[in-house]
Amino acid sequence: MLHHYSDVLGYLDLQNATAADLVLRDCELTVGCLSCSQEGPVQNLVYGQTKEFNCENCHTKLSILTESTKFQYIQPRINKTGEATARKRNMQTFQTKPSLVKLCARVLRFPCCGRAYPCDVCHDENQDHPMELATRMICGFCAKEQPYGNRKPCISCGGMMTKGTHTTHWEGGQGCRNKVKMSRNDRQKYASTNKTVSRKAGGEKK
Repeated sequence: MLHHYSDVLGYLDLQNATAADLVLRDCELTVGCLSCSQEGPVQNLVYGQTKEFNCENCHTKLSILTESTKFQYIQPRINKTGEATARKRNMQTFQTKPSLVKLCARVLRFPCCGRAYPCDVCHDENQDHPMELATRMICGFCAKEQPYGNRKPCISCGGMMTKGTHTTHWEGGQGCRNKVKMSRNDRQKYASTNKTVSRKAGGEKK
């Protein structure tokens, strides 16, 4: 239950599993009207976008906005018998990242399905619908979700989610290896050119 003094949406009791992502648009939530205290359903929420609707009972205009979600690990307490308990009081918690974010410096959220993937290729491999350009991204350092910004630091921790320079040398093993065709801005073009070659390795004869 979310309210002014609590931002905990719920609890997950997992075993040999990790929370990957919360797809907000697939959630079915119940919203309580502050004017008449009646509850009503709300669906199709999108991160970073305000959804406006009217209360089904008193027709008061309501709005809801979700910027991001985070997962927290609750450290179980060990009682005298050695059993782990998860009491809500005095629990030691620390923030953890979704499994997708742990692998990348940045994860993209695609508006077409509301799901997060490291890149557009990963999206197309796991979905059967046309890809729409990502409008939001998740920081791989602090898991803060935010509007998409190319080569901009995270608005929360300041970490750079993209490399400052781009190289075509690797690109998953499919990049360019021909130094003649490489761009002059690619540092791999001139790699190993200033190394000293021994006489023995060079085949020099006395």
